[in-house]
Amino acid sequence: MDTLALFLQCVHAGGASALPHVDTCNYCFECVPSPPGMGTAVAADATQTRHRHHRHSRRVLQQAAALDNVGGLTTGNIHQVGGGGWGGAGTGASGEGFSLGSGDGSGGGAGSGWSSEPDEAYEAAAAASGIPGAIVNPHRVQPTLIGPEDHDAKQRKPNCTRCTGCTTVLTDMHAAPVEAQGLGGLAFMHGKGATNGWLFFGHVPGSSKRYIVKVYCMPYSKAHGRPQECAASVYTERMRLMMAQVRLTDECGAGGITPRVWVAPVNAIIPNGTFTGYHVRWHGLWMEEAPGITLHGLYTTRGAEHAMYELLTKKMNRTQVVQQTVLDLLTAQCDRHSENVFITNAGQLSFIDNDRALGVVTRCGSDSMLLPGNRYHTQLRLGYWGQTLEYYKAHAHRPKFCTGPIDIRVVMDYRCYVPGGRIGTDFPPGLRACMSALARHRVPEIMQRYGFSSRKPAEILKRRSRDMLSLGFEGALEGSPPRSAPRYVYKPQPPCCGVVLDMRGVPRCAQCWRPIIELAKDSVRDNMTVANKKEVLVGPNE
Repeated sequence: MDTLALFLQCVHAGGASALPHVDTCNYCFECVPSPPGMGTAVAADATQTRHRHHRHSRRVLQQAAALDNVGGLTTGNIHQVGGGGWGGAGTGASGEGFSLGSGDGSGGGAGSGWSSEPDEAYEAAAAASGIPGAIVNPHRVQPTLIGPEDHDAKQRKPNCTRCTGCTTVLTDMHAAPVEAQGLGGLAFMHGKGATNGWLFFGHVPGSSKRYIVKVYCMPYSKAHGRPQECAASVYTERMRLMMAQVRLTDECGAGGITPRVWVAPVNAIIPNGTFTGYHVRWHGLWMEEAPGITLHGLYTTRGAEHAMYELLTKKMNRTQVVQQTVLDLLTAQCDRHSENVFITNAGQLSFIDNDRALGVVTRCGSDSMLLPGNRYHTQLRLGYWGQTLEYYKAHAHRPKFCTGPIDIRVVMDYRCYVPGGRIGTDFPPGLRACMSALARHRVPEIMQRYGFSSRKPAEILKRRSRDMLSLGFEGALEGSPPRSAPRYVYKPQPPCCGVVLDMRGVPRCAQCWRPIIELAKDSVRDNMTVANKKEVLVGPNE
């Protein structure tokens, strides 16, 4: 019996009334779900916590506004196939639904309200999500929200076979493959993630809408099960960065290209594994489930070769490829590989797991499969873990060599979909508008608008925006800080803008294509003299 049916049965039969409440248990091995708002102790505690953090966030906003008043203020076309034009992805392509500040170079400033402007699109999406207590203002996401404050006291309570009071239902998202809708039964497995966050499917009782829920600060390691301390401040900053990037994509005319995320209460038991029955009773990261299948899932699924070929060469939304390429450089994205890219049966793309961006990864200015010269971009073309590299090492130097085996995913290359293979300064209107706003506003204003708790993410957005607008996309890709350590930097491979299948069904570039042979650099050590020198992105008063 599924959890929703169990909930309905217990409500109609009154079967849950005699059960202990999950708050009174240490472990509970079966928790009968309760709909939000039934007056549980957890709900009351959560309300009190929210009131405390509302007061705290008001102080944070007042402090940020005070910073704004210190020191005064300073001042395309695309070959589109498989999707709408520049404005087709969502609101904001023409500035509708939000303000990007004045266009006179004054920067708007605290007086204009740009820095403290509410995100109405985010607020509306939160209301529609049905997630109780979803936080839309990143300033309200505080370290005390995302871990248990009663761990020792909880352990002194009895274990319960069955209980009631859970207002979230978690299920194992790694128990079985997920079938991609409309793709002929193709299925894939979700990755377990490299961080110590625990990943689940989650939904609110009474709702069929499924989310992905990441729970941070479990008292036990998911890798080895031993007790562990929680880096709550680090995880809080990651959550804020992900929320900021959702707002940024909205304001850059690419709404929907990144699934929305919210920080919201989780009140549930762990459904499986060593810690089955453990009571999660703090805030977690709720993420929209990206539709379709990951590119990695397509690549590794036997029998999916034809579907992958059709999707990437005929249906893929090429506008979204260009949009996300620009966003990956703008945000210094350092984890854009094919497990983090979803595609639907209609060719629409979603890009997930954006928490390793905006300076989170030390000495990484970008590492994206979409950006020529980046490590992930080169790996797709040289295939370091298979026979592809050996083939090209043996044959590519021959004078009459034309082409060889290639990964179909190489067609995700912006150079194939813009005139002359270069963006230059011909950015899509929505991206140009949001970068212009970022370039002319001061760092404290950017921090306040997007909820950053340190200067670095705001400095990256300001510097990259300024460089991309003045140097052009390719100039900024080559020289805009923050710069990467040598292990991330390769020579840009030539584009392969069309793929055909040979008589054996092996993908090959449709035109003559000769890669630049360059060995993997994962073991290359950084220059510590350079690494230890602080990189200046913007001036201290900007």
